[in-house]
Amino acid sequence: MRVGINPAKLNSKIEKKYHHRIIIPVFVPNFEGYFQNLFEVIKVCIESASLTQHGRSAITVVDNASCQEVKAWLAEKLKEGVIETLITHAENIGKVDAILGAGRASREDLITLTDCDILFKANWQEEIESIFNSFEKAGSVAPFPVARHMYYHTSSTQKAVLAKELDFSFHASDEDDQIRSVYESYGWNYEKSYDGLLPIVSSNGRKAVIGSGHQVLTIRREVFFQMPLSPSFIKISSNSEQNWIDEPINNHGYWRLSTVKNWVSHMGNNLTAAEHGQYSRLHKNNNLPELISLPELSGKKIRKLEHRVWIKLFKKLKDTRPPAPNLITPHHIS
Repeated sequence: MRVGINPAKLNSKIEKKYHHRIIIPVFVPNFEGYFQNLFEVIKVCIESASLTQHGRSAITVVDNASCQEVKAWLAEKLKEGVIETLITHAENIGKVDAILGAGRASREDLITLTDCDILFKANWQEEIESIFNSFEKAGSVAPFPVARHMYYHTSSTQKAVLAKELDFSFHASDEDDQIRSVYESYGWNYEKSYDGLLPIVSSNGRKAVIGSGHQVLTIRREVFFQMPLSPSFIKISSNSEQNWIDEPINNHGYWRLSTVKNWVSHMGNNLTAAEHGQYSRLHKNNNLPELISLPELSGKKIRKLEHRVWIKLFKKLKDTRPPAPNLITPHHIS
C-alpha cells in the first residue's frame, strides 16, 4: 500500500551538470603474472583523470570482476568523489560490452573511452573539446597522433578533404620524443621520416590529425547508438574495438581525428619512475567551463565500394610522402 507522494514527483526535472564523461574499464582478477603491478598503473590512471578533468566532466569506472582489494579501493574512490559512477560486474563481460553499455547509459555530449593504463596530462580535455567545436562532423577525437593510422577507417575524412570541406597538408611534428615514447610502449618502431610527418586537416582555424587508434578516444554520444547493438561476447581484442567502435564511426560518415600534440602517456602494465614523476607534478584542474552546445551531428553513410574509391583517390591526389619504411606495427592496435 502506497502512503503519500514520492517527493521526487514534486520536482522531477534533473539539471544538466556535465557535458563530458570519462569511462575507464578495470579488470584485475589477481596480482600474479601480467597483473602483478597493474593495480598501481590503474591508480595513476584514475587519479590523473580526476586531477586533469574540468568541472563539467565526471568519471565512470566499470569494474569487470576484479579482486576484492581492487573493489575496495574503487569503492573508497567513489566515496571520495574521485569516481562519480561505479559499475560493478560479478563476472567479466568483456571490454567492449562493458564500455559500450556504460556509454549508452551516459547523458553527456562527449564520452571518453579509455584503457586503464593511460596517464592523462593537463588540458587534454580542453584540447579535445576545441576540436569537436571546430570540426562539425567529428565523430571521435583521440588525444595523441598516430600518422600510420591515416588509412585506418578514415575514408569519410578523406572524402571531406577531396570535397574541399577540410584543408589538408603534411606537417612535421615537433614532439618526436613524446610520440616515440607512446609508439614504443605499444611495441611499435618510430620512423621519424614517416611517423613524424603528420597528416593535418584544418577547419575554423583549428588543426587535427587524420585517424586514430582506440586506446583512448572521445566520441560524440549520438554515435554510440549507431554502433552494433548486439553484444560482442568477446573478452578483449579479436577486432572487437575495430568492429564495434572504429569502423562504425567512419561508416556513418563521421570524421575520426586526433590532436596534433600528445596529451597522454601509455603506461602499460608497469609504472616507470618517469611516469610516476610526471603524475606527481599534476595539479587539480579547477576550470569550470560553460556547458558546451554542439551542433547536431550529421553524416552520410558510406557504402563499401565508396570506401575503396575515396582511399584510392586520396592516395593518388594527396599522399605525397615517400614510400613507408619498414614499419613494425602489431596486426591489432589495442
